[in-house]
Amino acid sequence: MAEEVARNSPTLAFIYDREATAQTDSLNRRIATCRAYATKMKWEVTGQWVDRGDVALTDRRPHWRGMVAAMEAQGQGRKFVCLVADWGRISHNDEESARLRRLVSLAGGVCVTARGEDDSGEGASRGRLTAPPPPPGRAFDDASKLLRRRGHVVAPGTTLVPHES
Repeated sequence: MAEEVARNSPTLAFIYDREATAQTDSLNRRIATCRAYATKMKWEVTGQWVDRGDVALTDRRPHWRGMVAAMEAQGQGRKFVCLVADWGRISHNDEESARLRRLVSLAGGVCVTARGEDDSGEGASRGRLTAPPPPPGRAFDDASKLLRRRGHVVAPGTTLVPHES
């Protein structure tokens, strides 16, 4: 019965972005675009994760990893996506992008753009993921430990790694 409820529930959308600079106008527009797309698709937005500064330019991405940990905790049989404004919000480097997207795939999700592209390999897509994921980092380990220590599933709507303003 619980599995049927999970299958019939709306898709969970985990919004992600990154910004290396201190400006926020473009970032806020991209997040708003993602939220509008999720509403159009009738997806349930669980929160938003934004990597800022130097980490936004590497594959270390503590907020990306925190988002993946939240996906693993909240997914529980439900369909979920990592929603970005465009592929460049993950990375402009194809190899790095594939490694990061692979983490979402291993958690059971799919990366989707607000333009309707996805990385499932079907339709307008980024293509299947074959690159190995980046090695686990401290942020991912800390988020996983926190979930295990609490001993319960984080409810949808909870942002494990908060959006920085």
